Amino acid sequence: MNRQFALVIMLGALFQVIGCATPKGNANSYEPDDEVVVLAHGLGRSDWAMWKFAQRLEYANYKVCRLDYTTIGESVNDVLTETSKQIDACIINVANVHFVGHSLGGLVIRAYLQESKLIHEEVNVGKVVLIGTPNKGSELADHFKDSWLMDIGGGISRALVTGNDSLGNSLDNNLGEVDYDVGIIAGTKSSRLTGGKFTGPNDGLVSVESAKLVNMSDFIAINVGHSQMRYNIDVSEQTIHFLQKGTFKY
Repeated sequence: MNRQFALVIMLGALFQVIGCATPKGNANSYEPDDEVVVLAHGLGRSDWAMWKFAQRLEYANYKVCRLDYTTIGESVNDVLTETSKQIDACIINVANVHFVGHSLGGLVIRAYLQESKLIHEEVNVGKVVLIGTPNKGSELADHFKDSWLMDIGGGISRALVTGNDSLGNSLDNNLGEVDYDVGIIAGTKSSRLTGGKFTGPNDGLVSVESAKLVNMSDFIAINVGHSQMRYNIDVSEQTIHFLQKGTFKY
């Protein structure tokens, strides 16, 4: 396999592309007493990628509002502006709201909670669960940062590197410490294709250490790969347990 072809394959694993999302949310009308979960997908995905997760949350009696936003080729500002608009629409007339984000979706949620006045003035934030989120960036993104292939991904993809240019680190610098209950789920099932780019346990795209936040309320590692987190029953059950109890189930 030549080097360029290998780069294309690995970048495809990084982007996890199954088609771009349409830039619109699927917010519904909720009753004031409904317990709502805002559900955010990852890079290169759409709201459809989270359908199974949404179904399991609904079985647990949560109302779910799935975000649906384009990422590939987009700037950080455009992604955060669009997702902020959609979240605002999700939580109209909602008293209590939880947030669950997979991968980049977790950074989208952190950015919203940092910036939004609406969430602080009118809505009570319940629990937040970040799943496979590159809070300190991805070593795999570092591997591609100087490649022309990263230009395809756009600014939001370049912001997934580690170090000072990482979106997650930027949020930390602006926010300091999170002031809400956040549970972190990390995957430990690496990939033969990408595992060599990491120095420690990882899910194939994000390392366990990158997923962690200093003042997280709870943390759990599950033997699952990055993409499969969206469908894994243990991940969804642990998420629901944290939303209900504020801790993971051990």
